[in-house]
Amino acid sequence: MKLTENQEYLAQLRAIGSSEFLGGKTVLITGAGGMLGSCLVDTIVLGNRERKLSCTVIALGRNEEKLRERFYSYLENSNFRYIVQDVCQPLENMCENVDYIIHAASNADPANMAEHPVDTLMANVAGTDNLLKYGLSHGMKRFLFVSSGEVYGQLDGKQSSFTEAYCGSLNLSSPRSCYPEGKRAAEVLCQSYISQYGADVVIVRPCHLFGPTMYRRDSRAAAEFLWSAADGRNIILKSDGKKERSHCYMTDAVAAILLVLEKGEPGYAYNIADRQYQMTIGEFAEQAAEAGGCRVVFDIPQEQTANPSTPARQVLDSERLEALGWNPSWADRAAVGQTVNILRAAEESV
Repeated sequence: MKLTENQEYLAQLRAIGSSEFLGGKTVLITGAGGMLGSCLVDTIVLGNRERKLSCTVIALGRNEEKLRERFYSYLENSNFRYIVQDVCQPLENMCENVDYIIHAASNADPANMAEHPVDTLMANVAGTDNLLKYGLSHGMKRFLFVSSGEVYGQLDGKQSSFTEAYCGSLNLSSPRSCYPEGKRAAEVLCQSYISQYGADVVIVRPCHLFGPTMYRRDSRAAAEFLWSAADGRNIILKSDGKKERSHCYMTDAVAAILLVLEKGEPGYAYNIADRQYQMTIGEFAEQAAEAGGCRVVFDIPQEQTANPSTPARQVLDSERLEALGWNPSWADRAAVGQTVNILRAAEESV
């Protein structure tokens, strides 16, 4: 069963229900084949089908095979098309006007960042520049940049969570900083376009997202835990699991992005984090193991290299987003189990 045929997943997309403002508009989504971008595409396409939005969706990604496989059921849809494009290059395969651009293209899992640090940084900096230039010359009403909670760096010990005004230290000697520094630089570039060219830009800073749009090859901890649970394999923890993180279910993050795209204050950044899913890595692993009927097994190396780019406490304050009217839909941590169920159903039907 393909994900877009799973009734549980489709019900979650229907519950988002905040995309009417896109009616008759054209939206360009970069990173469309990724975990977040694909869920955004699914949400709008479903709105077109069931609520007659007539929103044109342009899905941009680097891998044509991946785009065709992920969006196979949309290929004959007159309101959908994909473009094979690296955002680090000028957008020469497009010529039409766009109302909204959502820039979600970037390596975001540790393995890809380690292997392609230059690509990771440039997708954010050069990619943002190329997209803003295109948007300003093609009728763009608003640009939304998908940043990251990693931009905050290290907590200084004086506060318990990251608010949007905080800016902590990052290790500039580590290539792992390609991701948070790329996001920081892109945010400054957005602010510069606002100041110099009058662009309308909003920014979101997601925390650690999870959901059924995760790919099996994703090396992020949440993805590895949930895929292991779906397979019924024990979850291997290679640390003490005590680092604390903010998490958010994917469809709640999509609802937040659409809300900020519609109602966010120009130039503002908004944290995306669900207070109910604030927990340690170990607690998240235990939740996944319980859902998958497996166990958490510790396999801590004798010698571990400290990674200063990953703070021990990475908790985001979502008060600004909540003030816009965002309310996450999942209570009692049921989203972890729901993710395992959908991943398992997809695998069993292959």
